[in-house]
Amino acid sequence: MKPSLIPLPKELRYTGGRSALRDDCPVTVTDAPELPEESYTLQIKNGAVQISASSEAGLFYANATFMQIKATCGGVCDDLVVRDEPALRYRGFLIDSCRHFYGAEELKRLLDAAAQFKLNRFHWHLTDDQGWRIEIKRYPMLTEVGGYRSNSRFGGVDEQTPHAGFFTQAQIREIVDYCAERSIEVIPEIDMPGHFTAAIAAYPFLGCTGERIEPTQKEGIFPNVLCVGNDEAISFVKNVLDEVCDLFPGKHIHIGGDEAPRAHWKSCEKCTEKMKRLGIADYDALQGGFMKEIASFLREKGKTAITWNESLKGGVLSPADVTVQRWMDRKNICRAFAQAGGEWIESDFYHYYFDYPYGMTPLKKTFAYDPFKACGDRPPVGVEGALWTEFVRSFDDLCEKLFPRLLVIAEKGWSGSDSRRYPDFYAAVCALLRTVPLKTLPPGRWDPRVSARLKEVKKFFRGSLSSETLRQALDSRK
Repeated sequence: MKPSLIPLPKELRYTGGRSALRDDCPVTVTDAPELPEESYTLQIKNGAVQISASSEAGLFYANATFMQIKATCGGVCDDLVVRDEPALRYRGFLIDSCRHFYGAEELKRLLDAAAQFKLNRFHWHLTDDQGWRIEIKRYPMLTEVGGYRSNSRFGGVDEQTPHAGFFTQAQIREIVDYCAERSIEVIPEIDMPGHFTAAIAAYPFLGCTGERIEPTQKEGIFPNVLCVGNDEAISFVKNVLDEVCDLFPGKHIHIGGDEAPRAHWKSCEKCTEKMKRLGIADYDALQGGFMKEIASFLREKGKTAITWNESLKGGVLSPADVTVQRWMDRKNICRAFAQAGGEWIESDFYHYYFDYPYGMTPLKKTFAYDPFKACGDRPPVGVEGALWTEFVRSFDDLCEKLFPRLLVIAEKGWSGSDSRRYPDFYAAVCALLRTVPLKTLPPGRWDPRVSARLKEVKKFFRGSLSSETLRQALDSRK
């Protein structure tokens, strides 16, 4: 029998004959230093398996392919040879732990499922307006105050119960080690200068007004941003990042840079004085200068900063400073950055944001999107599916929103945009989703009819959706 595989290998050749895949079938592993780091070869012949790889990652991926073969061949497999390597080095998924908090054991179940499909970057969104979820020993109030909110009102739904939680540094190290065993790099996100309400609630001097506030209880963009004119606040951020860098041994640290309102900066004496002192003409440049300073700080510590594409607005950041994550680039700033040689990650809102209903982002729409062409002829270094949790109130709902759509990220990131037609991919998803030990969405709901899509999207947004956004949400060509 022929197996169902996701992602599709670069080369898969059947050699004639069949093999019974017993639990005790012999497996030979050969070191192949000539192969690139994530590459492998896999041969099944006469009931035996031979694997060649140059790294633990390559060996892990070969084993993942073999497990899919066993799971979908019914115990008998056509003899074959697989020669495989990824199209992109970054194949990721984002989990937002701030809006609704899910613990370490639930995360491990997600990581197990992601690793099955050769995803290798876990972007962990740990701080936001609605909650600070990472223990920083130097600043305990970040979790004691910033990690707690008295109730929640996301999407107009009142949850009249407190919501709290954070990951201790011991738990974070445990998750990092768990990911390393599965060839996954953990990329923490400490969002700044916007989405900083929870931190300011814990330490009011971090904001421009000094007022006491509480972590936010609903979705949106809020005015409480880091005071980038305050040297003490910038030192605070660097102290936080010192601990973050010690916890996460990977190459990348995400520092946000999105959705930072300017109102408080405009009325802040410290921010105004800093702009005059540095000769900065506008607030986009003020943010850009701050992001450049933080990126330089991280570079000195051996890290590469990742930022959302809004951070490019001031024209301060260069390709040497950061890797940029593109999510909504209406003015093509990220495209210009990419054309200048900058490295970028594709996370298009209309296709790769998985917190929205399948009526807005059906599986077919996500699959049809070509992430390699978003910035012209300059391809991304990676792709990432994002799951924000404002409207995700249970772990089962989170899993259904990710699976099967996350398998598209695995396919495009490893196999490229033209790996196969959608019906073939759909059939492979049907075969393999049964192996995911999570609650996944049934096939009948992956691609709703147009009338059902309209109803689902209207219900989700509860009348707050403009006609233009609704058109874009439903347009499968976007």
